[in-house]
Amino acid sequence: MKAVYKYSPSDFSGILGIPEELNYFYELLETYRDNKNSETWFPLRRHWEELFFLLKARGVEGNLNPVMAQEIQGYLESLVND
Repeated sequence: MKAVYKYSPSDFSGILGIPEELNYFYELLETYRDNKNSETWFPLRRHWEELFFLLKARGVEGNLNPVMAQEIQGYLESLVND
């Protein structure tokens, strides 16, 4: 990752899927920011949606604080729509 983000994947080690998927999201985001076109936008958007539901599931399971899950979802949405 080139940039520093508010939520680091390493902050979520031990929570199934979150570190890997968050890292991949940031990679897709940086790829999109470097080359804004539909070929980079759609993978980013699709992965954001998948990550949104993964965070929600971890909140429902109790593996992640539900309020924290919502905060992360909002943050990631702001990055996608920036």
